[in-house]
Amino acid sequence: MKQIKFTTDFFKSSFYLLAISFVFISGLLIIPESTQRNTNAIVDYLVRTADIPNSVTAVILGSRLFDTIGEVIVFTIAGLGVKILLHSEDAETRLIGVQDPVIINLLDFVALLIGFLAFELAIRGHLSPGGGFAAGVAGATSISLLMVSGRLQRIEDFYSRYNAAVVEKFAVVVFILIAMTSFTSVIIPESPFSFVPQNIYIPVLNVVAGLKVTIGAWSVIRLFITKRGII
Repeated sequence: MKQIKFTTDFFKSSFYLLAISFVFISGLLIIPESTQRNTNAIVDYLVRTADIPNSVTAVILGSRLFDTIGEVIVFTIAGLGVKILLHSEDAETRLIGVQDPVIINLLDFVALLIGFLAFELAIRGHLSPGGGFAAGVAGATSISLLMVSGRLQRIEDFYSRYNAAVVEKFAVVVFILIAMTSFTSVIIPESPFSFVPQNIYIPVLNVVAGLKVTIGAWSVIRLFITKRGII
């Protein structure tokens, strides 16, 4: 029978699991209102309040921000779960990437385009379709293409040199803090946080979420590659 190792990641995962379970169970115990609601009027009000063209982002980062905080926490728990699962596996001694120079050039070009797309989705996601999570997926995809095209060691050195894992954790904390101030400004209009308009809060949340999702997905993908190989 395999013995459970009580590591730091294990305690972190347990804490996050208990926290998110408490939130969801509390939500189930709340009795839903029986009053009928005019959904279109609510969405129109949120768009006017947020003062941004993207109504989806206005809803997600305006009124449903509490759910978005939960999504960020769930994403973090998933990343920790992968790290715990693959922690005991031996790393690949020889990583073979794409060798064809034509394919490598093509991957570099696509990675560059997707990298610019990630910036566009994060910075202008409140103006057009996009947002932090979409930007994070695009950013991680760009880095993944560079990893499979023979630049894994360079990217590993970059990951270690700039402490990307620490930056990811910092981004989670910053996102939760900004989200709570934004949420408070909506719930309590008299609070000091309400002096900052929603059209400032929302772009900042998009950028921070994009950074967190990019590094989080990057850390998971690099772990799969180093443990299981590229090809």
